[in-house]
Amino acid sequence: MGNLEIEINVGQGNFMRQFLKTDSLKIALHGVGAHAQKKLLPAINQCQKLDLVGISTRNIKTLKAQSEALECPGWKTLDELLNSTSPDIILISTPIGRHFEDGLKVLEANVHLWTEKAFTLTELEAKTLVSKAEQKDLAICVSIAYRYHPLFHKITKLLDSGKIGTLKSINAQFSFPHATKSHRIYDPNLSGGALLEVGYYPLITVADMLGNGTELSSAHINSETDYLIDTSGVALFSKENGAIGIAEWGYGFDYRNRLEVTGESGIVVASPIFSKPANLPIRLTLSRQNIVTEYNVPIADQFVKMLDAFADASRDSQLREHSRKRALDHQRLLSQVATEANKTHQS
Repeated sequence: MGNLEIEINVGQGNFMRQFLKTDSLKIALHGVGAHAQKKLLPAINQCQKLDLVGISTRNIKTLKAQSEALECPGWKTLDELLNSTSPDIILISTPIGRHFEDGLKVLEANVHLWTEKAFTLTELEAKTLVSKAEQKDLAICVSIAYRYHPLFHKITKLLDSGKIGTLKSINAQFSFPHATKSHRIYDPNLSGGALLEVGYYPLITVADMLGNGTELSSAHINSETDYLIDTSGVALFSKENGAIGIAEWGYGFDYRNRLEVTGESGIVVASPIFSKPANLPIRLTLSRQNIVTEYNVPIADQFVKMLDAFADASRDSQLREHSRKRALDHQRLLSQVATEANKTHQS
């Protein structure tokens, strides 16, 4: 079957969808904020395994502009989207505080759930959604785009090659200067705070790279005066073999987006590691004594590669099971850090 050209009738007008991708999964996006417009929608458009069949957002101006630009139908609410189209997948890009309610609607409609990080506000919410997805054998995929960039694969190969010897420590940092106080990241009903918004990446990176047998030794979460959310934090991980990991994150710092892995005979440094602004060159180095080797990192859209992997996970039962477990494991880690930090604060 060749490419198709179809006309779609929607409340905002008639839209012509050209070159519908053959054998692709139908995806809709709920929540069309700046990140979705800049990263997610262009990635969906480039991903050959996906075809965008609709968007939804409460912002009428954005809805109209994006529907026209994307030549796809749009709705004001998730309910309207679900009642008007039949996607295989819905990608949730609303604030974290909305993920549970939105995710439950998606799963109850028998649709695969993809979502921006963090998965949910609490571990209980995550368990509820995963249980629902297990009953229906649906995928839950949580955004972790940097894992799919060639940079991360190069780091993994360097470590596996033994060039730094036995792993001794991992330090991951992700921080930003403060935004204006009216920004939605400071609204506790929407963002959930710096732990969920920013800590997610360095925490799961350190814990996953240290691997089995990793334990959370201590954690501290800070809330600056006049802010209603947690604004920064640090967590220390350890293993019986002596390896340690440090994750640092927060608002109110100079921009940090860095990973350092130290072994007995070398150090690997990558920056930027998580988000990768187009104007920042990627630097990956291996230092051994006084010799520094710099590696070229191919240009790639990590969001396209992530969506490719998510599409594969949604088609395969074993991969769906793995994606659900991973989402819950990562949410459980965030909860453990919050609990440990609270104990430290009380003592």
